Amino acid sequence: MTSRRMWLPRQGRAVGVDWSGAVHAHRKVWAATVEFEAGRGRLVSLLRPFSSGGALAVAEGLGPWLSSQGAEVAGLDFCFSLEASQLQRLGLPVTGPARLGSAVRDAHASAEAFRDAVGPEKKRVTDVRCSAPFAPTNLRMFRQTYWGLRALEGWHGAVPPWSTHPGPAAVEVLPAEVVRWLGLPKTYKGRDFDERRRDILRRVRESTGLVISTSDQLTLVSDADGDALDALLAALSAASAWASGFSGAPASVVRSGEGWIYSVLERPES
Repeated sequence: MTSRRMWLPRQGRAVGVDWSGAVHAHRKVWAATVEFEAGRGRLVSLLRPFSSGGALAVAEGLGPWLSSQGAEVAGLDFCFSLEASQLQRLGLPVTGPARLGSAVRDAHASAEAFRDAVGPEKKRVTDVRCSAPFAPTNLRMFRQTYWGLRALEGWHGAVPPWSTHPGPAAVEVLPAEVVRWLGLPKTYKGRDFDERRRDILRRVRESTGLVISTSDQLTLVSDADGDALDALLAALSAASAWASGFSGAPASVVRSGEGWIYSVLERPES
């Protein structure tokens, strides 16, 4: 059993979204909502929030859906920016994903055009620090990045590390980083890894005391793609970042425009 306790808020609500830029994005996007009351957390919702539509429809629907959830913070599993030299070369905004998303929409009509303009993939400082497996415009990631930025172009809340007010806040997260923090192997997706997902869920409950219904536990383990579990890990990352006051990001990643991946932190001793 892990002795590490996750730093989480005593009150409030956090949403985690496992994102997709696929043609049938509505089938792949999962969302988890965790509610905290008197220091006790509970998974209150685990679902696919979009019933139809491709990547564009889902991107246009994300902001309104998040705004309707009444959460203080949302953790989104996609890249909020590009590597600094790419931003500079293309003359893109460095003030966060809302303006960057608008610029990307105006300049690039498709994810493929976006990838071609950005050029060879490069990792950001935060990608290297978190050992992120892919750069923002990797062949497996560029659609997710493009449509994620398009989704945030209308976001009016805070986006740490660029801004922390007004709420609600949206933060970039990496679910696999939570798995690493828990001390477990990062390979947990696929039909042969039910036991790995069960181990992750057990370790999450040990480190958080999170209350999860039996039916949601079954979904989290049986979803072979790991998308439902990633949504829960995204919510916990966002909640921990919020509890810590969005600490950890160096000022340099704000100046460069690269942004920061937020993850869970250990609860400080009282």
